[in-house]
Amino acid sequence: PICGNPHFYSDIDFAVKLRQSAELQQASSSVRMEEVELQSEPMLFRQLVSICKADADAQDPLIDVIIDVLDWECTTNDKGLIGRPARVTVFHGQNSPGISLRAYLERIKCFSGASSCCFVLATLYLEKLRNLDSAYQINSYNIHRLMLTAVMVAAKFVDDFYFSNNYWAKVGGIPNDELNGLELEFLFLINFNLHVKREDYDRFANELRKQQQQMKEQQAAKTMNVLAVPTAQVSVRT
Repeated sequence: PICGNPHFYSDIDFAVKLRQSAELQQASSSVRMEEVELQSEPMLFRQLVSICKADADAQDPLIDVIIDVLDWECTTNDKGLIGRPARVTVFHGQNSPGISLRAYLERIKCFSGASSCCFVLATLYLEKLRNLDSAYQINSYNIHRLMLTAVMVAAKFVDDFYFSNNYWAKVGGIPNDELNGLELEFLFLINFNLHVKREDYDRFANELRKQQQQMKEQQAAKTMNVLAVPTAQVSVRT
């Protein structure tokens, strides 16, 4: 399963109980274990595939949520900058890239082949970095390299198939040698701790959805304030 499956362990328990039941039948009758396996395993495999596919499909809308949240956060943080950030890291560029964050993440989504949950994990990794050091507060100078590296690392960790660093460098628009260095720096920063429990993943995804909803409400309120026109009394003399 791409993102982990809350029903996976219960299905494994079901398989174990099925095997135990078959062994008891084998001891008391002439039913062979091989026949039970041939009858039960294909059905169980199809069931697991169906559950995992539904779980993976449910993650797709989260990419748009992440794009909205990160774009809003970068815009907000940029307002507090006077020129370049005071503290820079290897993930900071000399200038803000010419491509917007939204277009950049959509490019990664289109060409990287990474599963949707990789974007959630990448955002969670960035949250950990910010908690460790304020220098990794995201802005337009570092978010592109941070997200490129984080999504690539997440894809290598959870996806069955992923592209080489050379390909990822072309997708991200940076030299391959630079991406190799960013990957190594990123892994040491988070202490190679890439595993995320499913309950933590779901909790973080819900937080992202709440942030997006709050942003939309704030934007709607600002729009209403702009459109609000003071009511004036008009007298018409005939």
